Amino acid sequence: MRAAALVGACVLALTACGDGDDKLAPVSARSSMGLAIYPSYDATGVKPDSTVTVNGTYGRLDEVQVFDSEGTVISGAFSEDRSAWVAGRRLAPNEQYTVIARGTSENGSAVSQTSKFSTLQVAAKNQTGSTLISPPDGSTVGIAQPVVVAFNHNIVNREAALQALTVETSEEVEGGWYWIDAREVHWRPKEYWPTGTKVTVTENLVGMDLGDGEWGVSRRENSFTVGREQFIKVDVKRRELTVVRNGKTIKRVDVSTGKPGWETRNGIKVIMDKELGKIWTNDAIDAPENYRLRSSYALRMTNSGEFLHDATWNGRIGSANTSHGCVGMSLSDMRWMFSNTIIGDPVVTIGSPKKFTEIWNRYQDWNVDWDQWETGNFDLSDG
Repeated sequence: MRAAALVGACVLALTACGDGDDKLAPVSARSSMGLAIYPSYDATGVKPDSTVTVNGTYGRLDEVQVFDSEGTVISGAFSEDRSAWVAGRRLAPNEQYTVIARGTSENGSAVSQTSKFSTLQVAAKNQTGSTLISPPDGSTVGIAQPVVVAFNHNIVNREAALQALTVETSEEVEGGWYWIDAREVHWRPKEYWPTGTKVTVTENLVGMDLGDGEWGVSRRENSFTVGREQFIKVDVKRRELTVVRNGKTIKRVDVSTGKPGWETRNGIKVIMDKELGKIWTNDAIDAPENYRLRSSYALRMTNSGEFLHDATWNGRIGSANTSHGCVGMSLSDMRWMFSNTIIGDPVVTIGSPKKFTEIWNRYQDWNVDWDQWETGNFDLSDG
C-alpha cells in the first residue's frame, strides 16, 4: 500500500542521515487497523437525516451491520477499496441504533468496534407520514389514473418531500408531480398511460426534514398495472354518451346532463369510484328542490359530486338536460357502463358552457396544461 511505501522511504532516509543511534518502531506496529464510526458511541439527539458512516485505516472493512431496536437492518455500500462504508438511507426519529464494524488489519489481525446511539425525539404531532397512495397495490386502472399521495400534515418543504417519492415504469413514460394542496400531490404522464404499463410508486419519508419541526416517519410501496385503452365521451348538446375502446366505438347511450345553473362541466374527468345503491338528496348539494332518489349503479367523476348513474325517474333522457350536473341514463345502459368501466377511465365532456377548472375538485389533473404541470405548483398558486 502507498502508506507503507512512504513509511519505508522515511526509514531509509533516517538511517542514512542519522547518527545511527535512533531506533524506529517497526512498520508492523503501525499496521493495526483503526475504525471510526459516525455517529459516535452514546450520541443522543442525532438528526434522522444524518448518514451512518464507517471509516477504516491500515486495513480492510469486512462487514458493517446497522440495525434499530427492533432488528430492522439499514443496508449500505463499501468504497471500492473497502476503507469506508456509507448507509443507504436515512434514520428514523425516536429510535436507538447499533453499529457493528469488523475488519482485517494490514498485519492480518481481526478488529471490531461497536457503536450505539439514539436519534432525535420527535413528538407525535410533528411526525409526518403518507395516509394514502393511490391506485391501490395490485390494481388495474384506466389510462387517465393519476398517482395520488396524501399526507397527514401540511408539507412545508415540498421540494424535499418529492425527493422521497419515486415512480418507476416498465417502459419509458414522461410525467411529473404537481401539488394539489399542502397535503396532496399527484403524478401523471404527459400523455395518457400506455396500455399494459406496470408502475411502482415508492414513498420513503423516514428521516426527512420536512420543515417547521416536522420529520418524516412513513415508508410505503404500491404497484399497479394500466389496463386497456377506453374513453367515455359525453356530448352535452347531443345528449349522447359514447364509449371508445382501443380505437373502436363499442357503445352509444342517450343521456340527460345538467340543467341551466347546474351544468355538467366541460373537460377531462376520471372515473374515481364505483358505487352501488347510491342515494341522492337535495341536502347533499344544497338544491332548491326537495328530493330523495336512488340509483342502482353510480360512477363518480368529481369530488364535488358529478356521477354517471341510472336515472329511472327521468322521463326526458335523450331529449332534455334536466339533472343537477350528473349524467343520467337508463338502468340497462348504466348496468352495462358499470360492468365495462374501471377506475381511471377518462370521461371527456364537450358542449357545455361550464368549464372544469378547480384543481381541488379531484381529479382535474388532465385539464392543466403540461407546461404548467411541469412547474409542480410548489407555491400552491393554482388552487
